[in-house]
Amino acid sequence: MVAVGVNSDLEEGDTGSGSFPECPRCGSEIVATTVIGPSEGTASPCGCRVIPPVLEFE
Repeated sequence: MVAVGVNSDLEEGDTGSGSFPECPRCGSEIVATTVIGPSEGTASPCGCRVIPPVLEFE
């Protein structure tokens, strides 16, 4: 499982909105993915099937 952490530079009271990538299928935030194969994974917590590079940052 690959987990994506939140920004460590958040100021007090900031919820960190936008720190996680959006699920390309349902739009909810992805906090982790489980990679099933080279081109298949499951996003958490929504459970949608995604392609593993969805967590790569620019």
